[in-house]
Amino acid sequence: MKKVIFGILAVAVLVAGVVFVVAQKRAHSGEKGFGFGPGQGHMAGMMLRGLNLTDDQKAKVKGIFETSHASVEPVMASMKENRQKMTAATANGAFDQAQIEAIATEQGNLMAKMIVERERAKSQVFAILTDEQKAKAAEMRQKFEEHMKGQKGAGHKPEGSEF
Repeated sequence: MKKVIFGILAVAVLVAGVVFVVAQKRAHSGEKGFGFGPGQGHMAGMMLRGLNLTDDQKAKVKGIFETSHASVEPVMASMKENRQKMTAATANGAFDQAQIEAIATEQGNLMAKMIVERERAKSQVFAILTDEQKAKAAEMRQKFEEHMKGQKGAGHKPEGSEF
């Protein structure tokens, strides 16, 4: 029974690691992804432009983003190293489950740090908004989510196309 639970847990960790690796690869290639990859700052900028921030708010947001970027930079470097480790560990069809699980676990921990930092920055930006801007941001977010539901699957490459 313990072996079955461990096996399921190992597969779950491996799948999570692969998802994060693929998402990071997509983000760094300019495709839609998640994390602090290219396009993420652009998306935040587009959302903030619609809120008509004051010059003081813009300066504060810029400071928040700069601080966040400085915090995330070493994590991004570690994630890049992990992707390289994963590539090396699986080169030519090689597979060492313990090694892959360790890399995937580390990648998951790094991704968690990225998510925490992104949410911290969002919280700090939200704190400087007026009530009207907060309402407008919520409205824009809802419209964006509705738009994304309609885009589901559009432009998606078939699995395995990264080889």
